Amino acid sequence: MGFASGALRPTLAAEDSPSSKTAAPDLIRRENAKPGTRDWLLTNTYIDPDTWWRSPRIEGCCSEASVSAGDTLKIMVSTNPVSEFSLEIFRTGYYGGNGGRSMMKFESIQGKTQPDPPIGENRLRECKWEPSVEFKIPDDWVGGVYLGKLTAKKVEGVYQSRLTAKKDGLQSYVIFIVRDDRPCDLFFQCSDMTWQAYNSWPDDRWSIYHGDEFALNGAERKNGPRVWMQDG
Repeated sequence: MGFASGALRPTLAAEDSPSSKTAAPDLIRRENAKPGTRDWLLTNTYIDPDTWWRSPRIEGCCSEASVSAGDTLKIMVSTNPVSEFSLEIFRTGYYGGNGGRSMMKFESIQGKTQPDPPIGENRLRECKWEPSVEFKIPDDWVGGVYLGKLTAKKVEGVYQSRLTAKKDGLQSYVIFIVRDDRPCDLFFQCSDMTWQAYNSWPDDRWSIYHGDEFALNGAERKNGPRVWMQDG
């Protein structure tokens, strides 16, 4: 099943502590002032030439678009060919101009190839994949946009000869939001429904950019959990 929960213990960032978030009004400012890293950036990606958008060597999605502290998040990952992979979670923010801070890391998870979802009623495509890892959102994680950086450990099999990128360590993202329910003067909303509407996974027939015959004919279009496309 490739499931990791209690048996696989994540490494938490050194600055984190088990204490709950305080109600301090400058919580985000203090978080963004912590040391950051540029390790959140993808440095070895590969786009499948047959679809133009997806990266089936390693790709994934989350069980929820947004979560609060204390919630459990499941991350579903597919690797094709099968390989072990690592998952490192970053919060995006200023962090001295570095753009992100490492919050948690799972060093080695056994991957598996998961199936493309069938086309359902009203063109619904929902990835009912098995979870590869699940974890509880720590109490001290500050609200914001979080990236899960997936890195495959190796590449073997039929796709290897077609790769133009470095064959080992291929990477992609999963994305989720940590909500903050504190009263605030400034509210930031992520347009995740728009992201999904223009998402070209698993190929360009499923994006409003390209699915003209369905969009113009007024066909209803829904999406359950779907993989994030890689666009370079």
